[in-house]
Amino acid sequence: MTTEGTYPFLSGGVSTWCHELTHQMPEVDFKILAIVANPYLPQQYQLSKNVTQLLKVPLWGMEDPIEYGWRFPFSRALKSKIATTGAVISQRFIPVFEQLLQGILSPEVMDIDTLGNTFVGIHEYFLRYDYHKTMMSIEVWECFQKIVTSSWQSQIAPARITLGEVSETLKLLYRLCIPLHVPIPPVDLIHSSAASYCGLPGVVGKIKYQIPYLLTEHGINIREQYLNLRTSVSSVFVRRFLHYLVSAVVKLNYHFADTVAPVCKYNTRWEQWWEVPPAKIKVVYNGADPDKFKPRLRQSNPHPIVINMGLIFALKGQLTLIEAAPIVRDKFPDVEFKLYGKPADLDYFDRCQQKIAEYRLEQTVNFAGFTNEPWLVYTAADVVALSSISEGFPYAAIEAMLCGAAIVSTDVGGVEEALGDTGSIVPANRPIELAAAIIQMLNLTDNHRTQLGQKSRHRALELFTQQKCVRAYLDLYLNLIRQARISKLKMTGKS
Repeated sequence: MTTEGTYPFLSGGVSTWCHELTHQMPEVDFKILAIVANPYLPQQYQLSKNVTQLLKVPLWGMEDPIEYGWRFPFSRALKSKIATTGAVISQRFIPVFEQLLQGILSPEVMDIDTLGNTFVGIHEYFLRYDYHKTMMSIEVWECFQKIVTSSWQSQIAPARITLGEVSETLKLLYRLCIPLHVPIPPVDLIHSSAASYCGLPGVVGKIKYQIPYLLTEHGINIREQYLNLRTSVSSVFVRRFLHYLVSAVVKLNYHFADTVAPVCKYNTRWEQWWEVPPAKIKVVYNGADPDKFKPRLRQSNPHPIVINMGLIFALKGQLTLIEAAPIVRDKFPDVEFKLYGKPADLDYFDRCQQKIAEYRLEQTVNFAGFTNEPWLVYTAADVVALSSISEGFPYAAIEAMLCGAAIVSTDVGGVEEALGDTGSIVPANRPIELAAAIIQMLNLTDNHRTQLGQKSRHRALELFTQQKCVRAYLDLYLNLIRQARISKLKMTGKS
């Protein structure tokens, strides 16, 4: 199983999903390859006994990937550095590197199978030769500079591209390709948690070793990358290159995955737009434990309580909820908004706090921090308000439904599929409409909100339980492994 910025080092919906699958499938042994921002992140989850290996692949936080690499003992690492000469780089790496860049920057002239084999060529080279010494070489710099400036002459005037922009782009490519230097372990199946860089081992494993590859999509990675790049990268040149790179990586994931398993039907629209055949798509909804997330006896609150559950960062849209809060406060002066979750983006967290101060909401909006008992939080709320601007199929919605909560949510990802007619849906990034929906829900009697919650739980029990989710993935694992073995037998002429 491959992850990126999630399990087991960061919390969130994808990590919850990984944790449930590994713990609820004792008949399957897992090796986890976790791409992380840096090597110093502490482990947040207790791994199950059937996780036999955890390989951490940091993209940042070290000068040389060999510091946190797989080449042990040290003599093996030293030999790879000694073997990586200028002649080797020129003769064995530059031709495939040029092809890689051309495939990324000119997708119309290279078919996806050729591009996939090019990534395999890069992987095979780094299994033998040193990553850092190669990528930092003058040969790679000259090749990269020549291609990235000449390929875009019709789009960006070369005279306007600065040396700093070219250098920054190569630095990012250096970091983002680090997963390609990691060996593929002997496994029966590769399961990626995103159509992203963590899926590259699945692509390489499928092409090089014929290992079946299962891809799960929680959020739509390409959409979220576009949203992130628009705000986080100021250089048009750097941003455009990263657009091309992530597009190539997503296409590779979609093309070489044997099955694409989005967590909701909403995601299938994006996948089919990226030309994933409908026959290859199998929707598997996330599920939560109905014995843990269930209605509990509660007393009426002394004042209205609206809760939000999720990591504090831009895609969760807490700013929208904060902007809605003063509108709700005008109708319910003693309303309290409680925002549960850790800050995953400190800059965004600061913006939220500034907005609270701007609207004088210090007595209305409270950051309640992380909770180990979210089921108690859902049960105690008068309204659960989900304000995301991008989602796949959020656990917060499923958990709140199973707890019998009255829910208001933005219309993102598969939320509407989950709620159906059991909650209130509003467009994302519309604080006025979000506030109106919360006010309407608070105006209902306790009994009416309880009836809505009962309807939500009944729907969730039919569709979104942990048992259904795990069973579906186990069936996919077995079917893909069985098909792969049958194919190998046919290739060898055995019956």
